[in-house]
Amino acid sequence: MAGFPTPTVVLSECLGIRAVRYDGGIIFDEFVETLKKYVTVVPVCPEVGAGLGVPRNPLALYRDGNAVYLIDLKTGEDITHRVKRYAELFLSDLVDVDGFLLKSGSPSCGIGDSKIYGRGGAVLRRSNGLFAELARSSYPLLPFESEKRLLNFGIRRNYLTRLFAISDLRISLNNINRVETVVELHRRYKYVLMLYSPHYLKILGKLVAERSHIDLHKLVNLYRRYFLEALMKNPGRGSYANVFTHLYSHLKDRMSIQERDYLKSLIDEYRVGRETLKALIAYFKGFIYRLGDRYLEEQKFLEPYPPELEVGIPV
Repeated sequence: MAGFPTPTVVLSECLGIRAVRYDGGIIFDEFVETLKKYVTVVPVCPEVGAGLGVPRNPLALYRDGNAVYLIDLKTGEDITHRVKRYAELFLSDLVDVDGFLLKSGSPSCGIGDSKIYGRGGAVLRRSNGLFAELARSSYPLLPFESEKRLLNFGIRRNYLTRLFAISDLRISLNNINRVETVVELHRRYKYVLMLYSPHYLKILGKLVAERSHIDLHKLVNLYRRYFLEALMKNPGRGSYANVFTHLYSHLKDRMSIQERDYLKSLIDEYRVGRETLKALIAYFKGFIYRLGDRYLEEQKFLEPYPPELEVGIPV
């Protein structure tokens, strides 16, 4: 399979970078430590950035009416404005970022799992932390995750596929001077786009087909926008089975009858949950290598990110 770009990731600083947690601690996560070898890290701790010390009093999100506030639990001080002001400055200075990986459960950085309290201390619901909410509003088309959610293989694969694809998109289209760069990008992401959105695959395919009639700057802007929008949907088993069926159709004329029947049965087993995605990918890679299919070897669908990033996760 082809090489990989180097994504730029905004990473919570307490995840193995610096001891900045409220209790002076630092968290080491096996996956995060491996990821650091393959990405450019932009560290962030919104609370320290806002001027709070280490260690510091614990914080929590409280809802009052329609508004949510970040409160110092010991003093009762409202520090919402301080953290928001830092977050806005930090986000406005970001350049060429491809995704975010933030600390789970944090009142500043949590992704969907930050507790929001009401009067009397009852947990009303779980949502994004204050910084995470502002970041997602600023970068709605980029992947956001927390380290704990990435223990799930499907969530991790989706996050990493999007992260590395968006990085490849950015690097390929920045300072572009030849239209064929768009053609090459589209070629290697054909099946990734099919997985996420056949609808956008058609739109992007039409753009590429009509490239000679479109100004290069306009083509790049349209392609970038539609590519990012295409990756917003989380693909399920049916979407994966559809792509594997297309790969099978591409290969079948060079296979024996027994091989065809075997591969079709594997797709059917995967579709109903009796075969794993990792196993099916491994089988298809084996056939592609044996048949020497250069077109499929260049595709990002089967290996969208370095395989080492599946460290510490069950098959």
